[in-house]
Amino acid sequence: MIAQLAAAEGVANSPNEQKQGDLAGSLYELPRHVESLEDCYFYHTMELPEFGLVPGHWDLRDMFDDYVGHVHVRNRRVLDIGAASGFLTFEAERRGASVVSFDIGHGGQQKLLPFHQKLYYRDHARWAEERSDHFDAWKNAYWLSHRLFKSQAHVHYGDIHQLPPALGRFDVVIVGAVLEHVNDQISALASISRVTGETMVIATDLIDSEERTARFEPRANNPDQDYTWWTYSLGTYREVLGMLGFEIERVTTANYRYAKLNTTAKRYTIVAQRVAD
Repeated sequence: MIAQLAAAEGVANSPNEQKQGDLAGSLYELPRHVESLEDCYFYHTMELPEFGLVPGHWDLRDMFDDYVGHVHVRNRRVLDIGAASGFLTFEAERRGASVVSFDIGHGGQQKLLPFHQKLYYRDHARWAEERSDHFDAWKNAYWLSHRLFKSQAHVHYGDIHQLPPALGRFDVVIVGAVLEHVNDQISALASISRVTGETMVIATDLIDSEERTARFEPRANNPDQDYTWWTYSLGTYREVLGMLGFEIERVTTANYRYAKLNTTAKRYTIVAQRVAD
């Protein structure tokens, strides 16, 4: 609004106003100015200027290279799918990548399991509004970190199943702990593949088998676990990625610190390369 009024009055925009105006008319979000940790929810443990160590659910510090399967990102265009509080984005940027962060646009885009006793099932509109407030706290954590790290990363919010082609192609796309939380992994992978120029990195849990299977994770007697849908086998990922024009180059494993429960968890990283368009 300030930039619009200035233009209307014939006042020249400052470089910062011009940049914000350019972003407003593009695919990318205008940066939020966040000052307080109290407004934030940190998915990742972060070490922030001014604040020091800020604990989160997952502590990936010193584990970036393992997490991305030792894929080099320097001088490459990178898309961080499911950026959350932005650890992978800022680490990739620190290593010389040009990064776009992607995350969910609003609460209504998240798909949970429909347990009849929960608000998601009983009053979905109200749930989606409350969930959007939750995601806003995630986004605040990202934008606070973005400002303190003086990041140049851009951000696009939307639907993982409908990534816009206007984002262009990325040399490397990092899909970190996302697919198990969507009801339709295959459609999500298809959407992601359309913007992947060379390398897709998928960090996830999986069934270590070449048999083409998927395990349905929820149980009717456990409504608290309403956010994890499917665990795919390596063989299933191999076939789906093959359909999309990719070939799995390697699969690596590492144990990551799950700070929320003060434990570690084994996760796999699939590195797939495009072989056909």
